[in-house]
Amino acid sequence: MALETTVTKAGRSEYAIVDALNQEWRELVHRDRGTVLRWSQRHPALVACDSLDDVLSLGQLKSDATLSALLTEVSNGDILAGRTVLQSMLGRLVRMAQRDHQAGVDEYIAALWCAIRSYPLSARPGRIAANLSMDAFKTVYRERQWLRQGVVTPWPPHRFMEGVVPHRMGVPERLPDTDGGPPTAVEVLSAGLRLRLIDEPTRRLLHSVYVDGLSSDEAARRHLTSPGSVRVRSSKAMKRLAAHAARLAEVAHLAEAA
Repeated sequence: MALETTVTKAGRSEYAIVDALNQEWRELVHRDRGTVLRWSQRHPALVACDSLDDVLSLGQLKSDATLSALLTEVSNGDILAGRTVLQSMLGRLVRMAQRDHQAGVDEYIAALWCAIRSYPLSARPGRIAANLSMDAFKTVYRERQWLRQGVVTPWPPHRFMEGVVPHRMGVPERLPDTDGGPPTAVEVLSAGLRLRLIDEPTRRLLHSVYVDGLSSDEAARRHLTSPGSVRVRSSKAMKRLAAHAARLAEVAHLAEAA
């Protein structure tokens, strides 16, 4: 895992999202040392690390061991560990985007984040950085193919909600046919997560769109991705939820009654 840097003409990335991530990283390094200490106590590969930058530097020498430790923490719900993996690969993502005349670095960042959160560490313990890069590339490529085929449901977002949550005035309401009162959109998304129809990053994205009412541009800025990626991911996720609407209502109702 090499410590990647972004080469710029004036000491500044030409990509705003990369600048924002680099600034956020500097703030994380400054304020967060306790988490790294916990990692070092749990993972021998990180025992010499005192800071987040130490973790990145160590990865230059011991890529798979460092990434393996971080991804183990990711599997336990540690978002900062995933953020550290992402930071380590920013330069690589920039270069991938520079070679791609159709997709931007924001799309590669979003795709890599999904790959980090779902990486099958036990099945692929070696060449982790290369595998993550390839997974991100495949995701970007697949989304591009879906866009070309015209299978993405058009905006606005309430179109996606049809068949899952009825709505009034464009605002998601409740599913019918549950004894204790139909579930809200929030409950439907939580049920989708429990049923593993969607993952946590997708739940948060859908919450931004369907509960908070953000536009695709606003949701893209919140989730560090592109408007096109928001539309593709939302469309895919809502079609999957719609195919399990009855089960979603049942699970949401049981959770409410518990």
